[in-house]
Amino acid sequence: MRNQYKLKQILWISLFFLLVFTPIGVLIAGPAPSSSRSVWLDFSVGLGFVGLALMAVQFALTARIKWLKEPFGSDLIYHFHRQISIAAFFLILAHPISLFILDARYLRLLNIFSAPWRARAGVFSVILLILVVISSEYRKKMKIPYDLWKFWHGILTTLVVATALLHIFLVGNYVSLPLTRMIWIVYSVSFIALLSYTRIIYPLKLMRNPYEVIALNEERGDSWTIRLRSTKGRSLPFQPGQFAWITAWKTPFSDSEHPFSISSSAERPEEIALTIKDLGKFTSTIKQMQPGQKIYVDGAHGSFSIDRYPAAQKLVFIAGGIGITPIMSMLRSMADRGDKRPVKLFYNNRDWDSVTFREEIAAIEKKIDLQVIYTLEIPPQAWDGEQGYLTEDIIRKYLPLNWIGQQTEIFMCGPQIMMEIVERQCQNLGFNDKHIHYELFNFV
Repeated sequence: MRNQYKLKQILWISLFFLLVFTPIGVLIAGPAPSSSRSVWLDFSVGLGFVGLALMAVQFALTARIKWLKEPFGSDLIYHFHRQISIAAFFLILAHPISLFILDARYLRLLNIFSAPWRARAGVFSVILLILVVISSEYRKKMKIPYDLWKFWHGILTTLVVATALLHIFLVGNYVSLPLTRMIWIVYSVSFIALLSYTRIIYPLKLMRNPYEVIALNEERGDSWTIRLRSTKGRSLPFQPGQFAWITAWKTPFSDSEHPFSISSSAERPEEIALTIKDLGKFTSTIKQMQPGQKIYVDGAHGSFSIDRYPAAQKLVFIAGGIGITPIMSMLRSMADRGDKRPVKLFYNNRDWDSVTFREEIAAIEKKIDLQVIYTLEIPPQAWDGEQGYLTEDIIRKYLPLNWIGQQTEIFMCGPQIMMEIVERQCQNLGFNDKHIHYELFNFV
């Protein structure tokens, strides 16, 4: 299965480079610049072309196309999206700056009141792009609510690409040949198609298959489990450990969805469960949900799953707090499947009363080859288990030497700082990066 994903990764990476560098390739292969046109000008245009192509491709990366994200996983895709967007920003910004270096007279085009429309479109595109980057990089510091940011992020990025394309066609010099004109027409049509799919077609698809709340259960650790079922009687095939985006109280057109791990067994796809801790504005409303309430579910997504590594002989799960939810899906699925592989679960919590699913985990211990190691920051009296945070010494204590190697896969989910520390600890023990898997949900 790993080879299958690697093949898909190579395919999509190759397609990515083809889409990004085709415009500049055509520019290079086209007619040589006339004596009146500087090579530096073509270089400047090439920078803008690559930057714009990178921006346009971002719509495909964030469109939640499952077969596109499947080989990489959502965490990697969104991380790549952020890094490539920054690269696109600097490439696009380098386009006008290099023109100003070439000829200071280009500075006059910054005057949007007197400049021709082709220049105005370019200036507007750059200004909007700067707003996108600043609002994205400093959203938390500027205290911009996520829903508000996401709404305007979509609008602004659309306007960035649209005005940049308008700038290219109004300038006209680099779309005068049939081939170059056709390439940018194809890019424009593809951009409109992706935008239509993301903003109209896909939300309509979700609305045709609403889910309803069939039960709401309070869990330990100030968490709640909502159980959902399709009103159309459809199942939601998923791999244990994957997550879904849900929209509650609003429609899928509202851009108000939130990602949560599925905590139920993958062997029972006709009904899914999401266990959510009260941590913020939206999560605090979960306990107010009522049976029969409509929920829109976009899933399943993510590569954090034991099903992607069927050759693994031993499994290590590491959870912190509510990070147990995707791991709980794996444990429940293993119990339903009668999976005989040995499992060690390291589960860190603040105190014993905060241990979500502790009774069910004890029941699963009797069904599969599972050993649970709890670490409590504030243990109760007479506690004979591990205390404090999960450390390298604790992991080493419970992992025999024959567990350290390529036959073991590690899955961890919890607070980001915890996972960063534990990842280094596992590396120190001798585990290779490719055998350590995690879920962050740090998309923004």
